[in-house]
Amino acid sequence: MYLTANRVCRFGIVIALISFVSVLISNPSQLYGQVAQTLAAAAGMSAASAPARTQSMWDIVKHGGPVLIILGLCSVLCLTLMIERYIYYRKAAGNTDEMLSAIKRAGTITNALAAIDKSPGIAGHVFRVALTSARDGYPSKQLERLVEGAVTKEMIQMEKFLPQLDTLVTLCPLLGLFGTTLGMIRSFSIVAAIGMKNPEMLAGGISEALVNTAAGLGVALPALFAFNFFAGRKEAILMDLERGLTELMVIIESSQGG
Repeated sequence: MYLTANRVCRFGIVIALISFVSVLISNPSQLYGQVAQTLAAAAGMSAASAPARTQSMWDIVKHGGPVLIILGLCSVLCLTLMIERYIYYRKAAGNTDEMLSAIKRAGTITNALAAIDKSPGIAGHVFRVALTSARDGYPSKQLERLVEGAVTKEMIQMEKFLPQLDTLVTLCPLLGLFGTTLGMIRSFSIVAAIGMKNPEMLAGGISEALVNTAAGLGVALPALFAFNFFAGRKEAILMDLERGLTELMVIIESSQGG
């Protein structure tokens, strides 16, 4: 499945954000220490009086604020959707070549239906609908409509939860940027209130900004790859189903005497 222009733009934005954040948080402890020392110097304090303080990852996460909680919930939702779709697409795949071979060996519509009665996947279900309709004596045009209806029903199931994954790809980086904005507002509010007397409080606001951006990307990237993977699986299954149905309809028409 080819990416649309909007998805390409979103992918470019995500890559740009990754590059930005990777530079900023490549060494967060050193970054916050440098910020503290710089602000201390601006306030007329010596660098020695404001030494760099090493922060653990938990300290950094705690600075995330309420937006980080929302991103945590988004990550749980994203993981749940990915697991559900992975299980679904594993079951949805079928071997159309094997089913077509069994149908050809069966000789009659009734025997063909019995031959693929246990066949798994979307193709197995649609093939059984086609063979059942042919066995019941439906003419070709009505048979095609019944098959199209079965394919549409399966397509709805294949599309299930993909829009939600696509939404997470866009939503999570925006939430991260929202958290970043809140963190910067907090930092400059501190500067406006107390000046440069407490550089560590200002560094805390900056850490809140950075951790939200990183968390947003951390959720969006797996969602992006999962969405494209599942969209590709859907297209592959549909193409295989279309090829198999074309051959199956020829077999049915031949068994019905044209």
